Amino acid sequence: MPDSSEPEKWVKQDTELHADCRVFRILKSRFSHPARNEKGDFFILDAPDWVTVVAITPNDEVVTVNQFRYGIEALSLEVPAGMVEPGEDPLNAGIRELREETGYTGTDPKLLGWVYPNPAIQNNKCYVVAITGVERNTPVVWDDHEEIQTRLIPVKNIPSMLANGAFTHSLSWCAFQMYFQKYSL
Repeated sequence: MPDSSEPEKWVKQDTELHADCRVFRILKSRFSHPARNEKGDFFILDAPDWVTVVAITPNDEVVTVNQFRYGIEALSLEVPAGMVEPGEDPLNAGIRELREETGYTGTDPKLLGWVYPNPAIQNNKCYVVAITGVERNTPVVWDDHEEIQTRLIPVKNIPSMLANGAFTHSLSWCAFQMYFQKYSL
C-alpha cells in the first residue's frame, strides 16, 4: 500500500561556496530534517537558467545542432540551447542562442514551458522556446571552444529519430516533448 503522507521538507541551515567552475558554482549546503534529529551536507550545482529552442523553418524542418560534448567525449545531436544571461527574458535568450549558434532567426517565439534539469543536485531551470518561420540570415557567433554543424531535419522524422536513439540529450527530448504536446504532427 502506498504511503499517503508527504515527505518532510528539509531545512537549510547554511551554504558556502565550495568551488567556482566558470559555468557553474558548487555550493555546500547543510540541511536538517525537521522531525528527525538528522543533518547532512549536500553539494549543489548552482547554475544559470538554460534555454532550449525548437526552431522550425517554413519547410517544416527543425534546426538542430551537432557538436562535441566534453562530458561524453562524443558528438551530440541536439536542439540549439544555451545559458540565459542574468536578467534576460527566456524568450530573448532563445532568440539569441538560436541566432548565435546557427545564424537562424524567426518570428513569434513562444515559451512552451520549463523543467528542472536535475533537481537532486541542480538549482536551475531549463526553458523551452519554439520559434517558427526561421531562416538563416545572420553569421554565427560561437562561444569559445564551440564548433557546431547545423542540420535541418523534417519535423515528421523527429519521432522516429527519438525512438532510434539519434537524440540522446535529455533536454532536447524535453523540448521535443513540449513541442509535440502543443503542435502534434
